[in-house]
Amino acid sequence: MSQNLWRQLSPFPHLWGCMLNIISALLLSAFIEYKAMIPKTLLEFATEKMLTILLVKERAKCRRRNRNDKHHTLDKECDIQELSSRKMLSRMMPPRYTWVRPSKKIKLANHASDTSKNAEKALLLSISRDRKRQSEGVSFPYLDEMDLFFNKIRNRLASEDLHFESPRLMPILKKVEKKDDQTIHVTCRPLSVYTQLEDKIILALTSRYLTSYFDRFLHENILSYRPARSFQGKVHYVTDFNDGVELIKAFRDAHNNSTIFAADCDIKKFYDIIPHQVVRDCFWRLLHMSELDDDGKRQVMKVVEAYLDSYNFYTNAWLESTRNVSVFDKVRRRLHDHQNNNTYELQWVNDIWKLPREEYLHLGVPQGGALSLLVANIVLNDVDKVLVSAHDDNMLFIRYCDDMILLHTDYDECCRLIGLYAQSLQQHGLYYHDFGNVEDGSRSRFWELKSHRPFLWGDGAGNCNRYIGFLGYEIRRDGRLRLRKSNIMRFEEKFNRLRYALHRYRQSHSEEEFQAHQKKVLDNVLDGVAFYSSLDLQQFKQGSQYRHLWKLRQRFFE
Repeated sequence: MSQNLWRQLSPFPHLWGCMLNIISALLLSAFIEYKAMIPKTLLEFATEKMLTILLVKERAKCRRRNRNDKHHTLDKECDIQELSSRKMLSRMMPPRYTWVRPSKKIKLANHASDTSKNAEKALLLSISRDRKRQSEGVSFPYLDEMDLFFNKIRNRLASEDLHFESPRLMPILKKVEKKDDQTIHVTCRPLSVYTQLEDKIILALTSRYLTSYFDRFLHENILSYRPARSFQGKVHYVTDFNDGVELIKAFRDAHNNSTIFAADCDIKKFYDIIPHQVVRDCFWRLLHMSELDDDGKRQVMKVVEAYLDSYNFYTNAWLESTRNVSVFDKVRRRLHDHQNNNTYELQWVNDIWKLPREEYLHLGVPQGGALSLLVANIVLNDVDKVLVSAHDDNMLFIRYCDDMILLHTDYDECCRLIGLYAQSLQQHGLYYHDFGNVEDGSRSRFWELKSHRPFLWGDGAGNCNRYIGFLGYEIRRDGRLRLRKSNIMRFEEKFNRLRYALHRYRQSHSEEEFQAHQKKVLDNVLDGVAFYSSLDLQQFKQGSQYRHLWKLRQRFFE
């Protein structure tokens, strides 16, 4: 019967076979062409175009900020402190007065308030113009310097011996506490920055290469630091923390008539305690799954090994901060502590001191390093396998960097899964904050706990709570969403930065252009918050958070 139907619908059935063969050949050729587009080695990825983009990004970070400065020098607050590197960066970039000004259309596409993006576009346009003129016989000394620098990068990647200088410690403020004896104790986050320009470019190049190459091995619900991909029906989409709220909302809608239990687990200082051997093992596992040849794998691991050898938390962070108190000068100036009256220290995990010395000398990757974000995704993706390997429609697991949340409709299964996850963390040498219960009568402690055992999401007695917290949001069982107080303070800081950017914009534009641009900037800031899609806007406007944001608008924008 099916053959008769096929003959009725296909008067020329032999043509269908030919068409299927043609389509199969086209798909095969497209797949072969796609594989050919993927560089087989890191050295092949180091093209002139890619290295130019990375170098331009470094120059844009150091853009001149003083409009009255007529010497067009690099910004003094650029994180490239070595004089030789600063001179090198100056020699390889076109002078500021020769930059091509991007059109208004390009500026709007980059969001005109983002001066760094506009500087990058101006530099790329200027270099492209000068490259074309160079092919016509015009000499540009800075392009010759740039080509020499690119050759040095390729030679270092091709060499057998590769090493990086240790990064410079740059603590940033984390928490300020006032003790009983009226002394102020300041805790800082141990950020580290590579100061050598060649090291920065090689690490940024490796990060871009591996991020795009390894992304297909990461599970879908890792939302942080991913390239553009297909996600939840969206094409070429870059996920962010707001997508976590949307996933929770969709899961709640799908199980609206069921009980939902939630659990989360907070890792203690992931970047400071991750063992180097665990990083190596996770990278090797992904490399064995990839199509890279032996030379490509060797180049990748050579950079990873040099990256790990250049830093450990004990020597380059904790010991450096105790021997050299001047590393806290920037934090001290921010707190106006001119007399050095406060006590400063870095965050650390006491558990690592229980390990033998030869072990804690091989712990930690630099926070702020170009490869560290990729390390977090790759290692934690390996940790997550105990959860994501089980395809359960009644479960939702989301991760953003080292923040995770687990939702399930069955309490016992939720307890089992969070237990497996804790074991997986321990197997990877990671520590987590102890789990706590949210019992009836002590729900005020909910926000003080870092990790929560499974609890009922909603109203009720016993181990339950009306809200779950994730990535700065507090989500109620009925779908209501609110921001944490710390998020509101971040908005206030962002408004302060935008206020300065708008002040500069106003000096070079008419009042009508300024008013229109000001409205676009404000709408862009407010529309970027997920509560517009997850919360009843009319109810939100009646709450204290909206009134606070409106006061900020009146203070800084009107």
